[in-house]
Amino acid sequence: MGALGEMGISCPTEIQCIGIPAVLKGTSVVLGSHTGSGKTLAYLLPLVQLMRRDEGLHGMLMKPRRPRAVVLCPTRELCEQVFRVTKSISHHARFRSTMISGGGRLRPQEDSLNSPIDMIVGTPGRVLQHIEEGNMVYGDIKYVVLDEADTMFDRGFGPDIRKFVQPLKSRASKADGLGFQTVLVTATMTKAVQSLVDEEFQGITHLRTSTLHKKIASARHDFIKLSGSENKLEALLQVLEPSLAKGNRVMVFCNTLNSSRAVDHYLNENQISTVNYHGEVPAEQRVENLRRFKSNDQDCPTLVCTDLAARGLDLDVDHVIMFDFPLNSIDYLHRTGRTARMGAKGKVTSLVAKKDVMLANHIEDAMMKNKSLESLSIDGIKRNMARSQVTGQKEKNAKIVRDSTSKYKAKDISPKTTEARGKVATVTKKPSEPKTKMILGKFSKTSRSSGPSTTKGMVYVGKKRSGRQNTAAGRSPSKLNVVGFRGRSQVKAS
Repeated sequence: MGALGEMGISCPTEIQCIGIPAVLKGTSVVLGSHTGSGKTLAYLLPLVQLMRRDEGLHGMLMKPRRPRAVVLCPTRELCEQVFRVTKSISHHARFRSTMISGGGRLRPQEDSLNSPIDMIVGTPGRVLQHIEEGNMVYGDIKYVVLDEADTMFDRGFGPDIRKFVQPLKSRASKADGLGFQTVLVTATMTKAVQSLVDEEFQGITHLRTSTLHKKIASARHDFIKLSGSENKLEALLQVLEPSLAKGNRVMVFCNTLNSSRAVDHYLNENQISTVNYHGEVPAEQRVENLRRFKSNDQDCPTLVCTDLAARGLDLDVDHVIMFDFPLNSIDYLHRTGRTARMGAKGKVTSLVAKKDVMLANHIEDAMMKNKSLESLSIDGIKRNMARSQVTGQKEKNAKIVRDSTSKYKAKDISPKTTEARGKVATVTKKPSEPKTKMILGKFSKTSRSSGPSTTKGMVYVGKKRSGRQNTAAGRSPSKLNVVGFRGRSQVKAS
């Protein structure tokens, strides 16, 4: 309880309420909940308790090179994040952990493994490397956690995970308390990834919170449709500057490296301090950039990033801006998960180009109805539309055939036969159905929003342009026409 008090935690979250008891029972589980919901503590706290129990029941103690618990993470940054939490807990619960992630020097990691150890936090490739070199052995491993499991299976870590887990599976069914337990942690779970998980970890139990794949209630989502004539970079500037003037910590998401470079260059030209987080930034520099971004300095830079920063990172972000709209709803969920964490308020603003309208429409509709955003994508929406059009045409054709057949039969009935049956045969011509027309991406001026809209126009505030306090002083504002998305009030730069 002392560790939780230091973290400012007094009440468990939904995932902690359902996850901690399941892990304590020794069940292999998949814990699924939205980003920023406390999943790390949902597995670390019971694992520490289980290791303490094993010491009393089986005499299992810390040994060099023989960890009892291994937490695998997809990136070095997530490893460091999880490792910081383990260190906070270890100050109050007697256990020792170390981190062995890719990008770090091997020799210091070897030295840490040669000391008595309880838990290892690392990336799959580096953990396997230490095993192959004899710096670490499987002997006492009883608990394995895959943090951000969906990311690891999505990004090609499957072979490394199978290679690591395979030697442990022979102990999975042991009934003497020395079996093997797996915990998978995820913020999203597509059907494809779930199939891989069920195949690799047969019999695993899936536990999900009510918020999985749904929008975070404390986050406000704004969609801004670009009319097509304005400069997208200038539109970004008009969204970003007021937010920075309020002292907000802002992330700007781009879909590609080239887009990220263009945004970074443009913002620097306009005297806005930035740091980058994408695949071309060396691992050590990424760590330093995150440190600068998380600092409490008044000139905290804006983080310009790709989806590499969308998963797993625990960042105190006030405003997420999507310069490029994501290609699917899962990426949208991960990006928005960087803000409004653990119940805090946050804001998400998306710049919606013409090509993004269909997906943005479906995402906004799903959020307004509090539906799942599990499997929405541009390609999927187009396929469903095409399928609906084909089905509709088939139904029309069938109706035409039925109507024609009915008319033919009605004309073929003679008056004598009809009178003999005591009935009058009449044929009523049905009015033809109006042709249907599907209109996509239609925008109106009536207000429609997933939340209360307080947009009052793009303004320039302040004098200092570095970091969070930026201004457009000394520069004439552009004549942008940024149109409110799907019925939101229009926003124009004067």
